[in-house]
Amino acid sequence: MTGSFAARLARHRQDSGLSQALLARRAGCTRQYIAQLERGERARPSAEVAHALARALELAGIEREVFLLSAGLARPDTPPAPTPPMSRVAVRMLERLPLPALLHGGCWRVGYVNPPLTGTFSALGIEVGAGASLLALAFAPRLRPHFPDWEPWVRRLVAQFKRDSAPLCGTPAHHALLQELRPLPDFRHIWQSTDPADERLPLLPLDYRQDGQHVTFTISRLQFVETPHLWGVVLLPESAAARALVREVECQPVASPAGTNFSSMAYANI
Repeated sequence: MTGSFAARLARHRQDSGLSQALLARRAGCTRQYIAQLERGERARPSAEVAHALARALELAGIEREVFLLSAGLARPDTPPAPTPPMSRVAVRMLERLPLPALLHGGCWRVGYVNPPLTGTFSALGIEVGAGASLLALAFAPRLRPHFPDWEPWVRRLVAQFKRDSAPLCGTPAHHALLQELRPLPDFRHIWQSTDPADERLPLLPLDYRQDGQHVTFTISRLQFVETPHLWGVVLLPESAAARALVREVECQPVASPAGTNFSSMAYANI
């Protein structure tokens, strides 16, 4: 049982011929998390993740037992206690948030929209629910005139999307999304001429022109650790018009939107 968990994980992964991204996808965590484990930046995973890694690496017998012991499990044959899926925890967080917010997956399909975002977007003439593509909304011809400097802004979105969705390239969900987006005006040439972003930006601008006013938000992007391709998006109001709009929505009862609990259709695309 010599050797650290970091070295053992890296060795088993390499022996299995798996990249960090593929192991992360199979184990239900992020590539960054696998990299942190292998560098020793995270000493030990949770019991749930340790078992998921052992399954993804197809370890059995003494190899599996030693692997789980090195991960810090005192009794490796004991299955991990069930924990709520991160999607449910994330939904509960956003349900209690007074700011407009949503959850989406790696293909940027919406899984959940909280009531403040439903009310805010409805006031702006935007309808979004579970299963909707955020990129399709950005390219929608009806909404495009509302975005000042639309092309530079949408190129930033496409660059960020390409980086976020890279592990999903070639999957049925990614292919279906591109098929949906290709008919939209300007999508093909912007997609082909935009490179993936160099880094994952936590903040992005959102400037929307409505009735002569600029409703300006900062998009704050939150990635949930140990969960593959689950992102939270919170809209922080920046302009006076945006702050007034959010206050107005707060004062009005808003019906819970479809997708309050992740629908199976939406979650399958994450």
